[in-house]
Amino acid sequence: MQNWQYSQIVYQIFVDRFNRGKSFEEKVKKGFYGRDGGIVRKWEELPKRESRGLEFFGGDLEGIIEKIDYIKNLGINSIYLTPIFLAATNHKYDTHDFSVDPQFGDEQILAKLFEEAHKREIRVILDGVFNHVGVDGIWFNKSKKYGNGGAYNDPSSPFKDFFEFKTWPNEYRSWIDIKLLPELNLQNETLRKLLFTDENSIIKRYLKMGADGWRLDCAHDLGHEINSLIVESARSVKEDAYVVGEVSGYPDEWLKLSKLDGVMNYYFSELLINTLNENFEPQLLKKGFDRMVEENGIASLSKSWNMISSHDTPRMNSLLKDRISKEIAIAFQIAYPGIPFLYYGEENGMNGDGDPDNRRPMVWDDKKWDWDFREFVLKAFDVRKNQPALNGGNYLKLDFKTGSPVVGFARYTSDPKDTIFFFANLSNSNVVEKIPIPFAYFMHHTQMERILGSGEALARVSEINFEMPSKSFGIFKFVPRFSMYRMYKSIK
Repeated sequence: MQNWQYSQIVYQIFVDRFNRGKSFEEKVKKGFYGRDGGIVRKWEELPKRESRGLEFFGGDLEGIIEKIDYIKNLGINSIYLTPIFLAATNHKYDTHDFSVDPQFGDEQILAKLFEEAHKREIRVILDGVFNHVGVDGIWFNKSKKYGNGGAYNDPSSPFKDFFEFKTWPNEYRSWIDIKLLPELNLQNETLRKLLFTDENSIIKRYLKMGADGWRLDCAHDLGHEINSLIVESARSVKEDAYVVGEVSGYPDEWLKLSKLDGVMNYYFSELLINTLNENFEPQLLKKGFDRMVEENGIASLSKSWNMISSHDTPRMNSLLKDRISKEIAIAFQIAYPGIPFLYYGEENGMNGDGDPDNRRPMVWDDKKWDWDFREFVLKAFDVRKNQPALNGGNYLKLDFKTGSPVVGFARYTSDPKDTIFFFANLSNSNVVEKIPIPFAYFMHHTQMERILGSGEALARVSEINFEMPSKSFGIFKFVPRFSMYRMYKSIK
């Protein structure tokens, strides 16, 4: 039912910053970008913090459609869009109304995006912001942008119970106490129906239109009950609908109690980045990764997003200090259980520090691309795509000698020939080791081929001898080269 979920390679698009479609100038003339005091920037400019989310570069859904083959050629098969619904800001996490924002297009253009993506076997995941809305949105309407009604202005408003007031109208619960983002009272049954459960609810309507799943903003704030309700509602429309949650903590409870297909795996990200930056010892990373598989289970972990950077973090060039660290990070993304997740432009080495610098417009001038890194990313994604063990396969914990700077594991399926071995030497010295392999179907009379990275590995009887250069990784696979002999021919 859910095989496509295991084989995803996800590309995150911050819609306003990816590509302008053909209707951009027309939308400027119609004042779409200036309606809430917004200003239009030139594509080559850098985002400015003082704009407070009200500067627009004009990326839209048409622009994504125009670049859909670019995305396909990266090896991507899932696109995650930051919110596309009506809101004042460029990021749209302050929803006014759950209709497509005219700055980005309309429902016809969205349906066309679904169609064009699906023609290319690319899935599209929408961002659902259901924990809070914008203070000036239709339901709250503090500024009276939508007339004299709304929860803030009218104590008898049908929307008043969509929010939680301590003292009406000025003391209300809001996301991390930011008064611009009043939180929704998701215990309200009418609101639940509008968002989740009615046949024309937001969750169901966009899935019926062609969306393939939802990323749940602030899933840790929504809580297990609401997350589970969303999953149930999505499944009632599409049996293989994918629901992933933004969770800043450890995955286990969110995967088990919220019934999410996966989480944005920040634990993966923090362990990996801190180790590559030499804040953690390599063996802490190894223990953390082994523990995560043991405690979370391979099935749910394999459908979680292995993140490095996103619209909420600095870009890779700021997070990691050198090229080899970036390559090792990508290698862990494709080899460790989970879904590789790439923030737009990272394939070309785009720069960017914290918000809003990390949300620069996409660089389309290929003379400014880091072509060597781009080539590496495409090779890595090709390995991920073509190796069955890396697409939902099992995980084998490997043991190394005490104090070893090597982090490694194996991935396998029911076919021994699919088995993959991953080693990363995170030290500044060459490493030569031999390790026992606790695997019943270890192919000991075969050669081992390096399919990505560097280093050498040799299969012995129930052990591997390997040599890894300093600061390197290698992905290895059995290569039986016998003319007639075949090991384990009766086990399948």
